Amino acid sequence: MSILENLLSSSSDAKYIRAMQRKNRLLRAVYDKETISVNELMKALGISFPTLNALIVELIDQKLLLQKERGESIGGRKPNLYQLNDGIFKVLCVEVNRFSVKISYIDNNSRILVPSTSYDCDLSVDLGGLEQFQKVIKEYVLHHCLDWSDISGLAISMPGLIDKSKGKNYSFFFESDFDLKNHLEKTFSKKVYIVNDVKLTTYAEQNFGALKNIENGLTILMDWGMALGIVAQGEIYMGKNGFSGEMGHMSFVEDGELCYCGKRGCLETVASGISLVKKAGQDIKNNVPTLLAKKFNSENIQPQHIIDAALEGDQYAIELITELGKNLGKAIALFVQIFNPERVVLGGNFAKAATLITNPIQQQIQTYAMGRILNNCEVVLSTLSENDITFGLARYFIINCFDNDLLTTN
Repeated sequence: MSILENLLSSSSDAKYIRAMQRKNRLLRAVYDKETISVNELMKALGISFPTLNALIVELIDQKLLLQKERGESIGGRKPNLYQLNDGIFKVLCVEVNRFSVKISYIDNNSRILVPSTSYDCDLSVDLGGLEQFQKVIKEYVLHHCLDWSDISGLAISMPGLIDKSKGKNYSFFFESDFDLKNHLEKTFSKKVYIVNDVKLTTYAEQNFGALKNIENGLTILMDWGMALGIVAQGEIYMGKNGFSGEMGHMSFVEDGELCYCGKRGCLETVASGISLVKKAGQDIKNNVPTLLAKKFNSENIQPQHIIDAALEGDQYAIELITELGKNLGKAIALFVQIFNPERVVLGGNFAKAATLITNPIQQQIQTYAMGRILNNCEVVLSTLSENDITFGLARYFIINCFDNDLLTTN
């Protein structure tokens, strides 16, 4: 049984329940700050020093809490700082992309417990690819000799319309009467939380990246598709069901090309990895001169190949990315007008194209957004590492466990 399952263990004794709630609230407050002092805990929890001290001593004895180094002090004695012990939560983090899955094993203090592994795995609209998806998760656990009883649960990020309360994906692994979250919880006998990939990126930017301490900001995830993350007054804006930020499927070209979503003229038909790969494949077939034609055929080209060719100076690839940047910049200008952000963060695979994509984006924003709004807004490239995204996913799982499970036990 994992430590999380011990924390979740139920009892009908009212006194026991109240005691567990106090402990879990304290653990939640500590985890939220990573390290925290006694004075900060008293303010956060609204309890007296004797009560708090008794809880801290008990949690240290149970090896759930530990005293870290002393904090900074402006004169006087330095305060003791506390943090969660290692390994209270051990989360299997599963990052799903269109054609691959990356799996990591992370604890509550962002320790990488075993090496991450990426697997080829196509993300299917229906349930056709679900068995293979489950297979690679089991393969990772088996390969690294992990004990399922030690695993707190699975945190899964993936593209698509994901219901924030149900964990149901309406874009991938979908059938009308099928609940993905419940199915995976039954399959693995573990707690599962599923989050949209751009919401996760925005969450990671808030905790580790360019949106830290930013009250109003936007994240643009530029990859196979295009998606928008919104931070409004310090909180990630999810919308009624969690479907906010589907910028890739807003109408952009009147009577344009048919999108895979079933609508015509979506932004993703002219500004996405999908649209770039499609155009490059057609042009390679038509013998358009490009370095890409020497390395790839029309069937196996990927967005990263186009980015690499552009960075090597291939004029055709540069023109493709420039055109994508122009279309995307015009769309971003609309969101700058609507949300009035302090910062727009450009992330995802296409951020690696650097100025080749940021210059046309900036030019379009300058053209289509009001100057007074732009005076208080900066556009920056994401500096998040792959590990930061993974740590954000583990943190998303742990915070949700506290808020939805540990603090609602009855």
